[in-house]
Amino acid sequence: MDMIMIEKSDFDKLAGRIEEIAEHIRKGGSGKTSGGADRWISGREATEMLGVSPRTLQRYRDSGRIQFSKIGRNCLYRVSDIERALEAHSIDGTEEKPEGLRRQYLVRTGKSGNRQKKT
Repeated sequence: MDMIMIEKSDFDKLAGRIEEIAEHIRKGGSGKTSGGADRWISGREATEMLGVSPRTLQRYRDSGRIQFSKIGRNCLYRVSDIERALEAHSIDGTEEKPEGLRRQYLVRTGKSGNRQKKT
């Protein structure tokens, strides 16, 4: 067996760092970085999370549905912004009355319900 000798101060630093990592794991690794900032993901990860194509994700950026940051040619998205967009556009599936379903359809498609009926 090989033996490696290190100074006590270096060992203490290493042990402290291991304890920090263990504490982070115990807390569940909340998806946030050490500075408290939200985690950023790539466009590919965002399309997978949303279940949309890259072009649809671009439409969401252009329309302001999802906030993003652009560094060079890469667009990055906060996980919390994607989750917020999903929550804001979620539709309750418990409506059984036709008017409730119609209202949800209009919300989902972004159409206005102000069309006049033909007589």
